[in-house]
Amino acid sequence: MTEQRLDAMSRFDLSGLVAWLPGGSGLLGSAVSLGLAQHGAHVIVSGRNKRDCDGVVSRLISQGLRAQSLIVDVSNEDAVEAAVDSIVREHGQLDICVNLAARSTGKTFDELTGFDWEEGMSVTSTGAFLVGRAAGRAMTPGGSIVQFSSIYGVVSPDPSNYPAKVPINPPEYGFAKAGVLQLVRYQAVHLGKKGVRVNAVIPGAFPGPVALANDGFQELLATRIPLGRIGEPDEIVGAVVFLCSRSSSFVTGSAIVVDGGWTAW
Repeated sequence: MTEQRLDAMSRFDLSGLVAWLPGGSGLLGSAVSLGLAQHGAHVIVSGRNKRDCDGVVSRLISQGLRAQSLIVDVSNEDAVEAAVDSIVREHGQLDICVNLAARSTGKTFDELTGFDWEEGMSVTSTGAFLVGRAAGRAMTPGGSIVQFSSIYGVVSPDPSNYPAKVPINPPEYGFAKAGVLQLVRYQAVHLGKKGVRVNAVIPGAFPGPVALANDGFQELLATRIPLGRIGEPDEIVGAVVFLCSRSSSFVTGSAIVVDGGWTAW
């Protein structure tokens, strides 16, 4: 085995790499898009809402960073394949894929219909499969795929953490996020011989502005977290950069939990 030595500055350097981020315009996605771009990657922000994607890209470009948007519905197999083809055609490579795309019905266990279940799974589960497969096919040795799971793919939401005005996290979301973890393990083994790594990030409580607008919700969540507070979007970035960089060159099939200790008890 040849020993690879990296100096301190190059361990997390993503310069010259092309990163595709389905779901890259959301709460955590925009933070990850910024973080990867700050470490030198050319970031391609994807989603179904052009205005949201363009907004993130504009902010990155205004800071002198390299970014572009690419509109794609990850639940559509042809659209995903076409997106990857266009990236490789334009840039000649795809080095990083961080998939944050997800959909939630917002419905309770009793309210869900079979149709709702299928709709909820179409992005979070099927989309993760389609994105991971297309990206893996296009990558060369050294490529890195990062799928976003959730603490609710590991444990169940506790109804007591949710006040009456905040709907409990729906069951199809956690089911899909649990499946993402198995997908990561499967694909890591499948792509290992190709030199492509596949890992997961498991975020904890990073509620958006709508949820936080409910009085007391943030404080209620904080009582459940050993660190005593909810997460800030920027706090997810380090784990992703690590998994995309050469610092994690011998890490695959793994998951990094970023939850303030939520799942530790």
